Parts: sequence; structure tokens; C-alpha cells
Amino acid sequence: MRIGWHAGLALAAFAAATGRAHADPQVEKADQLFAEGKALMASNLVQACEKFELSLQYNPAAIGTLLNVALCDEKLGKIASAVTKFSDARNRAQEQGLQEHLRAAEQHLAALEPLMPHLSIQLTEPLPDTAVLVDGHTVASDSLQGIPIDPGERVVVVSAVGRLPYRVQFVIARAEHKTIVVPRLARSVTVTSSWRRIGQITTIAGSAAFATSIGLAVYGRYLHNQQFDQHHCMNRNGVDLCDAVGQPANERARTFGNVATYLGAAGLIAAGVGGYLWYRSPRSSPGATDKTAIGRF
Repeated sequence: MRIGWHAGLALAAFAAATGRAHADPQVEKADQLFAEGKALMASNLVQACEKFELSLQYNPAAIGTLLNVALCDEKLGKIASAVTKFSDARNRAQEQGLQEHLRAAEQHLAALEPLMPHLSIQLTEPLPDTAVLVDGHTVASDSLQGIPIDPGERVVVVSAVGRLPYRVQFVIARAEHKTIVVPRLARSVTVTSSWRRIGQITTIAGSAAFATSIGLAVYGRYLHNQQFDQHHCMNRNGVDLCDAVGQPANERARTFGNVATYLGAAGLIAAGVGGYLWYRSPRSSPGATDKTAIGRF
């Protein structure tokens, strides 16, 4: 048997009236919010419940308001949330000898507890620093069995230091008991800094270019000297004079020399810039922060 919604309102109004005798500004604000919520009941349940929740924040001692917030959760399908609040109201009413409030809470608990879903989380590899979140709320590692949970779409995230987090999204129905098996968490990977990688590549490419320039310079010098050794060219008053065979070969040697000069300069610059980036950039950054293993259920 359940008390009606209006009975809950009457209880909250009783609690608010008790607070007004103390002329506490916080209680007066709570009473105002409660009255606004009551006025919205017929037209907008969600907004009315928001007012009741704000009222409870201003006056947490108002057991009647707490009952109304629990009723809101019940009407919005948040069974586990409603059970938590009704249980709190029952305990407080029992301590304060408020029989009417106590009966109201017990009646709702009797009706809701059989409908409350429960979730169990099984860890394949329990780690000392494992963190478990259910809808963003931390669950202790020793409390992973039979977790009371609201029906509907829920999200569980399991993480540990040095491992990739595991995230699973699922739907749980009223009165359902569901078990989720969390696989072994994958080890986090290390992503090398992109600037460091660029520096490494640039340094290697620059060094290779400089080495190539040395080879071209040596070959160009060899080709130039060969023309003189084979008497295809001679130097007269600082000018190279070559025959039909030595002239094109000597020009090729000069081209090799010019290319070697430009290539060597470019290689040295690239190696210098690359070396700076290589040694000045961070060595690595953990990649676990932006990688998530997505599970399906």
C-alpha cells in the first residue's frame, strides 16, 4: 500500500511549518521553494521536483521535504535513488519519533525494494589501484556485488594506473539482477612526441645529405684531376683549357662540386635543426589518457 502524492506534500508542509517558527532565513528560503514546487505539481512534475530538491538543500532537516524528493525519484523511475531517500527519511523519522513520516517511508520502501535493479561487477584481473565508476559515482572495490542502481541506460568505467580504461554501456530493467564481467585491462601505450620524431627524421636526413655531398665533392674532384692526368686539360695562366673529351668531363666535375656545396650546406642546417628538436622535445607522453577501450553489453 502506498500513500498518495498529496499525503507526501502534507508531510513536507508540516516540516516546513515547523521550521518557520525559528525565523531562519535558510528555512524561509526552503519554504518559498517548496511552495513554488507545490504550485508546479499539476503542470510540470520535473520543475516541481527541482524546486523540492533546492528546498531540501536549504533545509536538509525537513524530513517531509525529503519524502517529497523521494516521491519525485519514484515518479521519475529512479527506483534506487528513491529507496535511498526513503530509507534516510525512515531512519530519521524513527530517531525523532515522527510516526506519520515513518509509516509513509516504510510503505514506499515495501513497494519499491522488490522493483530495485541490482548490478554486480566482476573484475577478471583485480588490481590494487582499480577505480570503478557507475554513472560517474565511485564504487568501493569491496562493494561490487549487488549494487542498487536505477533502471535504464547505465555506464560503468573501470580504470587502473598504467592501464587503458574499460567503458561499458548497458540497459538494466526493473527488478533485474545483472552481472558485468570486466576483461583484463590493456596496458597503456606510449606515444612518442611528434616534434621529437620530426627532429629524429630531420637529423638523419640532414646527415645523409651532408654525407652525399662529401661523396659528390670527392667524385667531382677526382673527375677534374683525371682530365689533367690523361692530358685532356691543362691550366694556362689560371684558366683550364680542355680538348673535346676533357671539356664536358671537366664541366660535369664542376657541376658535381657546386651540387656538393649546396647539398652539404643544406644537410648541415637540417641536421642542426633536427638535432635541436630531437633533444629539446619531450621524450614521450603517455597515450592512456586519450585512449579508451569500449566494451559492449
